[in-house]
Amino acid sequence: MKQFKKAIVVEDNEPTRRLIDMALEAIGIRDITNVENGLTALDALVSTQADIAIVDWQMDVMDGLEFTRKVRDGYGGIDPKTPIVMLTGVRGEDAEKKAHAAGVDLFMNKPFSVKSLLEGIKALHERHL
Repeated sequence: MKQFKKAIVVEDNEPTRRLIDMALEAIGIRDITNVENGLTALDALVSTQADIAIVDWQMDVMDGLEFTRKVRDGYGGIDPKTPIVMLTGVRGEDAEKKAHAAGVDLFMNKPFSVKSLLEGIKALHERHL
């Protein structure tokens, strides 16, 4: 797999989106699409063919789990192997199991640090080489 160059950030909180964007830019991802819910994200992912998705769990219209399931089903020609990082305030082992069962590659809790997000994305990239 090539280096991640394009990302989609699916997050309904603008300050959190900005923090995620900063982390992505720090590792060289400059082509970033920001959207506020999973439904909008699906169409954006179809058009951008992003290399990685960073997604919140709890959002209006379509949540992160439903978004993940649709990506894994290849919605609209999306690569079903697109790496998905879930950044969420939903906590606990059951939540993490549910997210992984939906197809999330990396589950991280909010609040998060830019450093922890960078480390997670780097580890995810290495797994997808």
